[in-house]
Amino acid sequence: MVSNGLRERKRAATRQRVSDCATRLFERDGFENVTLAQVAEAADVSVKTVTNYFGAKEDLFFDAEPAILEALVDALRERAAASPTSALRPLVLDGPVLTAPRPWAEVDAVSWDGMRIWSRCEHDSPTLRTRRAAILQSWSDPLAAAGGSVPWAALMVGALILRHDLLQKGLLEGAAPAEVERRVKDGVGQALDALERGFGQVGD
Repeated sequence: MVSNGLRERKRAATRQRVSDCATRLFERDGFENVTLAQVAEAADVSVKTVTNYFGAKEDLFFDAEPAILEALVDALRERAAASPTSALRPLVLDGPVLTAPRPWAEVDAVSWDGMRIWSRCEHDSPTLRTRRAAILQSWSDPLAAAGGSVPWAALMVGALILRHDLLQKGLLEGAAPAEVERRVKDGVGQALDALERGFGQVGD
């Protein structure tokens, strides 16, 4: 009999393999040109297995987004005496990837180029651009529940949209990490400053 722990590890390994194969195909051929059948073949699984794990092709591309939302919500719930805006400020400003602990100065050329390829893939796909907007808008309710204010959450989502747009634009222009960091900290930093002034301790 296979233990539950071993079964879960096998499921996690299969899911990761499917995700990795999809990533390589999207980067090589573009999102719109890749089918679920091709992903399944590359991962040596059935199409049904792919859809059991991910539901739709867009979910393969945005596989990391649930973890990003979870990190934002966790930071709000664990903020103690900090305001909601200040609790999220380090996640939003201190590095290019919201859930990665790597600061801007430690981003190497290989990972930056990988981010550029991924951003180009998203930018070139109307399907992915639409899904990105829907994902970010869907974060408003959980952020409001954790942060204590619906208007604050709506404006925070706006700041996150601005962050995404500045990062993507910088990547596609071929800007260096330091330049994109400057743009993000300037533009999004101003938005967060305004949120802090306008709402402060909204959860109290």
